[in-house]
Amino acid sequence: MNGPAWIPLFSSLVAGVLLCLLSYRYLVDGARIYRESFLQRVEGDLKDAFILLDPRLLFVIHVAAMAVATLLGWALFGIVGGVGLLLLVAAVPRSLLGILRRKRMDLFVYQLPDALSAIASSLRAGTNLARALEQVAEQQPRPTSQEFSVVLSEYKVGQRLEDALHRMHRRIPRTEVELMNSAIAISRAVGGNLADTLETLAATLREKAQIEGKIDALTAMGRMQGWVVGLLPIGVGAMLFGREPEAMAALFDEPVGWAVLVVVGIMMYLAFLMIRKIVNIDV
Repeated sequence: MNGPAWIPLFSSLVAGVLLCLLSYRYLVDGARIYRESFLQRVEGDLKDAFILLDPRLLFVIHVAAMAVATLLGWALFGIVGGVGLLLLVAAVPRSLLGILRRKRMDLFVYQLPDALSAIASSLRAGTNLARALEQVAEQQPRPTSQEFSVVLSEYKVGQRLEDALHRMHRRIPRTEVELMNSAIAISRAVGGNLADTLETLAATLREKAQIEGKIDALTAMGRMQGWVVGLLPIGVGAMLFGREPEAMAALFDEPVGWAVLVVVGIMMYLAFLMIRKIVNIDV
């Protein structure tokens, strides 16, 4: 083989090696950035939800689940199935932690009127506010006891009580917590009967909870219709894929089918958001 014939082969080999090294570098850097972002995001959510789980262990499980889901989707539905299951599993930890956090906040708001009544009773008995909060932290169930324990811990190490309560509101960004903090801050600043204020606030929150419960009962059918609208096309598609796999394979093997899946997914998501907007009534 003459000399000039080696030039294209050598150039292709060098380009291939450089491309592999560059791809490896970007993959490693991307994986490191994704790991740091995942740990930073999830660690805060775990702390806010008082879930005693190592974020690094959760990241390992998350990566393993994404790999298995990608391979399974690729084997069953081709590249579209692999990418779809990868994105779905990638969103699971954040969504799951968000659901757990919302449930915890809902439970805290549900328990808050009893906690306010307990604080008012302690104040009428002659104790100060810090001691009343300590009794709530000792006697109330979770998560109320956990949140007020954090407030007292911050207060005992030198933080202002208003600042500790403000940080609790950042962990539980609900209007009920803001009202409690405002009542306590105004009473400590200008004086007044804090016990009566908290008792009135507790009664108001109980009435609000009753109204929200009635609204949830009346809109339950609408929420179920939203789930049916979202899941029915998926069920019909799975049934058709089982009966006519060759005809349905075009959705997963051809670019036109990919575009159809994208359009259908966007329309289903918009329909779900519209129904959710209709049935979610803020009191």
